[in-house]
Amino acid sequence: MAAILAWAFIYACAATCGVIAADFVCARIQRHDDGPAPVRLHPAVPIVLFALLGVVVAARGGNLAQLGTIALLGVPLVGAWYSDARTGIVPDAFTLAPLGIIALGVLLHHTWWVAISAFVVFAAFALAATFSRGRGMGWGDAKLAMLTGAALGLQTSLLALAVACFAATLVSVIRNKGTQPIAFAPYIVVAMLLAFGFSVHG
Repeated sequence: MAAILAWAFIYACAATCGVIAADFVCARIQRHDDGPAPVRLHPAVPIVLFALLGVVVAARGGNLAQLGTIALLGVPLVGAWYSDARTGIVPDAFTLAPLGIIALGVLLHHTWWVAISAFVVFAAFALAATFSRGRGMGWGDAKLAMLTGAALGLQTSLLALAVACFAATLVSVIRNKGTQPIAFAPYIVVAMLLAFGFSVHG
């Protein structure tokens, strides 16, 4: 029990760092007039959810590498979530930086399946961003989807992103009949949390 609570605290700290980083980055971002309307997201929401994820992953017997990797991902994921909710933009700092680290790991350990998974997922979302001209799907969302593919693997990431798309579409229809763009990063991140919780095991 002590170990589970310790990981919950570590995950909460990672999420807190993500919120702080997002506050710093968002202060330098100019919102687009045609972007999603800002959403008031209390910092406690992602922090508590990540703490709960820490409890779930630790209780399911995740090993140190799994627990540590997810904790580290908590910083950019919460940063992307918080920034998109507030500004409608997913800054490159929260996608390209972790993708760069993952790319280095792929080169060092020859885990090419990670690169393939990331590329396939990115290609699908890049097409959506191209055809929607950044309104239905932004390039920041595509890069975050790429990170999802690298972190979860192809099959799990496609399932998680499908859930995120369905949830975002449903909320958009209920909120404004699908006529206005909404921040998509929060849905991707929450879907990733669910995927981590279900897929990690001893």
